[in-house]
Amino acid sequence: MIIKISDAASQWLIKELALKPGDGVKFFAASTKIPAEHGSKQGFAKDNHPDRPIYEIQKDGINYHVNFDDDWFFSNLETHIDYSPDTGLTFKFQGGPDTVAGASINYEKYLM
Repeated sequence: MIIKISDAASQWLIKELALKPGDGVKFFAASTKIPAEHGSKQGFAKDNHPDRPIYEIQKDGINYHVNFDDDWFFSNLETHIDYSPDTGLTFKFQGGPDTVAGASINYEKYLM
């Protein structure tokens, strides 16, 4: 899993969610349909208390993350998040070289 956030997307999220340095944003699947629909519009929300984050990245002082419950959606994909005034916030997905079906190979660390 890789998430890349453009400068434009980061600045838009900071303004849209009234974020301050140290705040967090979670990304999640906009739908739970099976099979997953990796479309250009997905979910995001201010979230300063990640729940078992499986991916974290910091940009412009903001902590972006994907929680364990959404691993199924982002696993083994490279996600590019961008913003333009014409299209709004968009998500583009690319399969990685290690793309496989099923859960992330890192799930074991969350089993207790």
